[in-house]
Amino acid sequence: MAQAVDEIEVDLSGIQRAAILLMYLEPGMARRLLQKMQDDEVRAVGLAMATIQHVAPQTIERIVAEFVQDLHQVSLMPKSGAEFVTDVLPELLDDDRRKDLLPMINRRVNKDFELFIANRPPASVAAFLRDEHPQTQAVAMALMGSENAATLLRFFSEDARSEVTKRMARLKRIPGELADDVIGALRRTLGRQDDHLDVGGVDKTAKVLARMRRTDNAKILEMVADDDGDLADALRRRMFLFEDLRELNNRGIQALLKEVERDDLLLAVKGATPDLLELFLSNVSSRAAVDMREELEIMGPAPKKKLRTAQERIVATAMKLVEEGTIYLPMGGDDDDDDE
Repeated sequence: MAQAVDEIEVDLSGIQRAAILLMYLEPGMARRLLQKMQDDEVRAVGLAMATIQHVAPQTIERIVAEFVQDLHQVSLMPKSGAEFVTDVLPELLDDDRRKDLLPMINRRVNKDFELFIANRPPASVAAFLRDEHPQTQAVAMALMGSENAATLLRFFSEDARSEVTKRMARLKRIPGELADDVIGALRRTLGRQDDHLDVGGVDKTAKVLARMRRTDNAKILEMVADDDGDLADALRRRMFLFEDLRELNNRGIQALLKEVERDDLLLAVKGATPDLLELFLSNVSSRAAVDMREELEIMGPAPKKKLRTAQERIVATAMKLVEEGTIYLPMGGDDDDDDE
């Protein structure tokens, strides 16, 4: 949501200040600044720009003044060693030394690959590495930094973790060309973070199945289960969610309440939206509703996993009642619908 930015700027983040500065600089200067920024920084600044609606002149003046002051201080300071190696040293060496020595130095001081991996979804990186030979996995883990490697190992099986750990521990030195090949392969495969869209995975696929005829989605799920039982179970659980129970009429809610455990109901509605909570409470006695409200207040926060498990049990009960014809829920097309 766009926000107005007035002279009170204590809530402005560094990214927002950078966005405001770039928005109000002369376009040529802003372009040159953007060319010096990493892709992830440009993306963050662009997203910050979209949140800014109006900026008071006093705020712009202060941000520009601070920028000029910071720029002056930076100009008086020498570059860090790593920055000097990356930005200045190449210009100080002749062609032969630049070609022979710089790659050797960069492999030891350059952190670009570590940052590249850190800015990618761990599951995507792990999915690519799982198809590689364990020795390649070990080399990649050794090159990407300890934090990244520790995160990715969580996505491996116990046997694979053990194998990669042993191979990493036995690595002492690797050829520079091999390191370049592994880094290059990961960069090419993973591509740019901005090119990846969240398309929903299990949740959206389950919604697609839920809108199909029951005979059709049942056949699909049966075939999926033959190859991946866990995936089929996950799809079944997500085809109809607890929040979808709002489609029940009062008679359906009352029939469902007769079949569910009170503890499950309390946990489930604890994590529900206010309107769904009221739908359930309106279908119990006044006294029972008062008691439930009091118990919910006393409960305090509950672990999300427990809430979701309770909700899934109630949904499973609802699905059983639907199959028995006791209640009705609008789920996809009927089995006897004609194809259009």
